[in-house]
Amino acid sequence: MSDSDVRDTHETYSRRLRVAAVLLPSLLIVALMALDFFLIERFIPSGISHLITVLVGVAGVLAFSSVIFAQLANLQVRDRANTERLRQLADALEQKRQQLQAVNAAGLALTSELDRDEVLQRVADQARAVANAKYAALGVFDEQGVVETFTTSGISDEDRTRIGSLPRGLGLLGHLQEERRPLRLRDLHAHPSSVGFPKNHPPMRSFLGTPIVLRGEPLGNLYLTEKQGAEEFTTDDAEALETLAAQAAIAIENARLYQQVERVSVLEERQRIRMDLHDGVMQSLYGVGLLLEDVAERVDTEPAHAKDQLWRSVDRLNAAIADLRGYVLGLRLVQASDQPLTESLPLLAEQARSNALIDVDVKISPDAARGLDRPRREAAYYIAADALGNVARHARARHASVHLFEKNGSVILLIADDGVGFDFESSTSGHGLHNMRERAFAVGGTLRVESEPGRGAQVRLELPAMEEADG
Repeated sequence: MSDSDVRDTHETYSRRLRVAAVLLPSLLIVALMALDFFLIERFIPSGISHLITVLVGVAGVLAFSSVIFAQLANLQVRDRANTERLRQLADALEQKRQQLQAVNAAGLALTSELDRDEVLQRVADQARAVANAKYAALGVFDEQGVVETFTTSGISDEDRTRIGSLPRGLGLLGHLQEERRPLRLRDLHAHPSSVGFPKNHPPMRSFLGTPIVLRGEPLGNLYLTEKQGAEEFTTDDAEALETLAAQAAIAIENARLYQQVERVSVLEERQRIRMDLHDGVMQSLYGVGLLLEDVAERVDTEPAHAKDQLWRSVDRLNAAIADLRGYVLGLRLVQASDQPLTESLPLLAEQARSNALIDVDVKISPDAARGLDRPRREAAYYIAADALGNVARHARARHASVHLFEKNGSVILLIADDGVGFDFESSTSGHGLHNMRERAFAVGGTLRVESEPGRGAQVRLELPAMEEADG
């Protein structure tokens, strides 16, 4: 029987008792009066019979009333107990609802972050909030199982500095790492594995810990201490922390994979620069070397020709210096990409003007620039840098243009030149086109290149505009 059924039964019984408390004494009085009138008066004088009837009636009413009121008092006690029980149940259900809501919010927050340090801090903060703990800590292991990072929540930076170095995985932390099972303690000092705390460590008593495991491999441990408002953590706290630990394992692994992808991207970028240097500047310097060798051989016999070749060498060296300057500036593209496109794209155009001595027309729509979030903004910047680099190195152009504008809910980046152009069908892997396509694809954009020999080239990048962007 449910609590509502029990309460309805008690209310019905209470109403019946109230009706009986009024109806039954009345029936008793009527019965006594009838007994006095029809029977007792025949044997006893009427005055005495009436007195006996009244005394018997009063005594009966008092006895019956005492029984009724005793039952009503018991019902009131039961009602109070049931009300308190229902209140405690409602409080427990509300706490469970808040806990599940917090776990769900924590999972959503974790999946939105890829920076490893930020993920670890969020896990510790969310764990503390989910179980209403004063302190939380997250230890992550390296490949040898040694504590690599130890992220805390609820402890100030000053306290952490006073505590000293990272834990070494001894005591309860080591026990949890070995057992790989949740551990809930009312008093952590009473556990056989407890070895106490270092100097300046805040006092802690109640403890809840759970391992963070992904595909059977331990990534770290999650620890909570000092349950707020209670002597110890509950089984609901333990279940919520296990759920959060499972979500944290995925978030931590995603952050690790993101770091690996970033490292691979850096290596790929270095490889691209190496190949561009080899195919561009190194070949130019090699050609200058051949010219200078020719000059050395003819300077005595053909001084006029040697002079011409020497000036050609100077021109080629200047071009190589401009190329190298462009690459040196390109190594700092990460810093420039942090700027709004209204500032960074004109800067790229100015570099192209000074390096390649070409006229560059720049038209940047501020609304279009604000319509891109950070990843798409960076992609647009890098693609513009690659495209203008190609113009400076290969196009032999006199004019180029960089336009950024909005069209049909998209942001368009258009880079064009009036140079020599190239055969697009036979050059799809050259001129940095592969890198530009990869960047566009990674952020959900499309890249289109149009060129023919003698007719210049045009690079068109189309990116979906965002309703909210970071500029």
